[in-house]
Amino acid sequence: MLPVHYVAYGLRWSSQIRMPELQIAPKDAETDFDVVDVHIESSDLTPLWEDWDVGNDNFVARDGSLFFKIEDAGLFLMEHGKRILVSPQPGADEKKVRLFILGTCMAVIMMQRGILPLHGSAVVIDGWAYAFVGHSGAGKSTLSAALASRGYPLLTDDVVALTWDAGGRAIVSPGYPQQKLWQPSLDGFGMKEQDYATVHAEITKYAIPVQHYFHEMAVPLGGIFELAPRPEENQTSVQLVEVTGLERLHLLCSHTFRGGLVARQGLAQWLFETASRLSASVEIGRLVRTGAEFTAFEMVDRITDHIRKGVHTGQ
Repeated sequence: MLPVHYVAYGLRWSSQIRMPELQIAPKDAETDFDVVDVHIESSDLTPLWEDWDVGNDNFVARDGSLFFKIEDAGLFLMEHGKRILVSPQPGADEKKVRLFILGTCMAVIMMQRGILPLHGSAVVIDGWAYAFVGHSGAGKSTLSAALASRGYPLLTDDVVALTWDAGGRAIVSPGYPQQKLWQPSLDGFGMKEQDYATVHAEITKYAIPVQHYFHEMAVPLGGIFELAPRPEENQTSVQLVEVTGLERLHLLCSHTFRGGLVARQGLAQWLFETASRLSASVEIGRLVRTGAEFTAFEMVDRITDHIRKGVHTGQ
């Protein structure tokens, strides 16, 4: 098939692989349609994987490229921030292959281009982007969905792409108009699982189209909040605390998307410098929720009250 041009994370992607999750690049007078930042191509990578002879390691980096293998999905090679080569395993679930392209592959391309990818979601509140980071299952997508239901547009889900503008402000670029929610979140929102497709066949996580509340423009970053669930503790009200000192730097590094691949690519110094710069320029907090109840809307009230009180002072 002819390549299709998409936009996501502030980049233009030309893909030989159909990517229905992404937005088609607009054809307008201000943009040179032939300009492409990253090419996504299909290729038989098996001979190259054998030539690299990586032993039992499924991830390997050499000369500005990162190569990895997923047993039931295929081989993936990211080169110099400019190209993703994909060799799907015969019979592989196409949605699972795309999940790796949209996640790990794009995050590695961002690292190679100097774009910081955080593991989180972001929404727009009063013209500022607020990012919610946390480990898998912390409730990042659930909180951003709850905020969206209150009228705060979604900017990105799963990966938060951070760059800086000419004035030195941290900027969040839009991802693509889809959220991924687990079954308990669907239940909490009163949504029916039969209305949505799963992310791929092996898990009960659902792909939720969000075109109607997706924000398509880059927005300056107002703050970052880590979600820290403590379900084993007796339920109290949602707590919001400020993160200070070196813990801010640790928080940003620990929530870098696929952070384990940073040092492997020789990018540890870049991450340290980038996270230090970000740590010095934005508010960073931690949202603590206890108990096992669905508290997304309580967290929405806590976050929006905090922001409206003007704790964020701007950049």
